[in-house]
Amino acid sequence: MAQINKCIGFTHTIEKGDTLYLLGKKYKVRVSALIFANPYLDIYNLQVGDQICIPKYPPLS
Repeated sequence: MAQINKCIGFTHTIEKGDTLYLLGKKYKVRVSALIFANPYLDIYNLQVGDQICIPKYPPLS
């Protein structure tokens, strides 16, 4: 049975140099929100070309 993941927000394709911290700053989302929205993501092994969900939450102030 295939797992259906719904991203409430949009997807981002990992590029060279991307980190969750930098993506959080770029999209104004907390790192914890990125981790929560991507439960199967290996945060220590981001690969170029991987797609992650950037959740649509209230922006950081």
